[in-house]
Amino acid sequence: MNNSLPYSHVNLTRWVSSIITPIILFGCAIGNIVSFFVLLRPRLRKETTSIYLALLCFAEMGTCYTGLLRQFLLDAFDLDIRKINSFTCRIHIYLTYLFLRLVPIILVLVTLQRYLYVSQLALCSLKQTLIQLFCCILFVCLAEFHFFLFYDLTYSTTLTRHDYILLQCTVDSNYHKIYYKFRSQIYPKLTLVLYTIIPLGIIIIGNVLLIRTVRQSSKRSRSKTKKKRSVTRMLYAVCILYTVLTSPASIFLAIAPASYELKPTFRLQWTLLRLLFYLCHSVNFILFCATGSTFRQELIVFLKTICFCRLNCRCRKIKHNNITLNNRIQHDLIQNKNKNLM
Repeated sequence: MNNSLPYSHVNLTRWVSSIITPIILFGCAIGNIVSFFVLLRPRLRKETTSIYLALLCFAEMGTCYTGLLRQFLLDAFDLDIRKINSFTCRIHIYLTYLFLRLVPIILVLVTLQRYLYVSQLALCSLKQTLIQLFCCILFVCLAEFHFFLFYDLTYSTTLTRHDYILLQCTVDSNYHKIYYKFRSQIYPKLTLVLYTIIPLGIIIIGNVLLIRTVRQSSKRSRSKTKKKRSVTRMLYAVCILYTVLTSPASIFLAIAPASYELKPTFRLQWTLLRLLFYLCHSVNFILFCATGSTFRQELIVFLKTICFCRLNCRCRKIKHNNITLNNRIQHDLIQNKNKNLM
């Protein structure tokens, strides 16, 4: 009975992951790609917040397709991308954490930028926005580069070394003792503070100040605030959902002891929290449609443009075929006339 309990947990975990993960991945790809192009349309692009949200869509898609896709391949096909070779081990774990850390930083930046814009304390031009985003990406790339430097295919320290044990994508504690201590003891707590607690605090406080500022400004001029509210509501929705869905997984990983990870219940609990975490990164499109009237209008124009382009292509093909057919008929008639004359 005791042996069957871990086995049932493993099967249930794989079954849940294999069914729900493809739905999240599909929704993430379609939703974020469409949202990215709509947010960069001329009307929305005038708002610098839309530039941040467009980059957020790209980062969230990267988060899902580096982290969640790997786990799906593990659960469904028992295939681990990181175990292909040393380079895939390093580049995959590096990109996973790169996208993972980029999302909260972008949300912090866009919250602060939106508050400064609505409260008229500072105006950010397109050039300044692009510089800020470049610095943000560069900072995260450098801060997480230690994964690419120190991770490799090696033996895990939690397993006894035997010939039949496969290599793991991890840190070799014998060669990198100081970094291994930093990665296992200091880094989880550091990231909890830098990428979870501080960003969530800024996001919550920033959105509270935003709500208060928008209400005050709406009393002064209704026409101007209507234009501001559409993008601001989109930001509210993204920040609130991010706070609610990502906090449980981050806190669980930070407080769960290393010994608990070996228990059968850990895998099921972590799978459910992980799916909840990645669900946050796949519903932006729904949030934007539900809260942004300008986004909905631009989405309709975007879809009409795509349909119109397809119709134009079809019409051009039909015209081209008709012209070709007419030319052939005329050519055949000329040849027949020439034959009759001869």
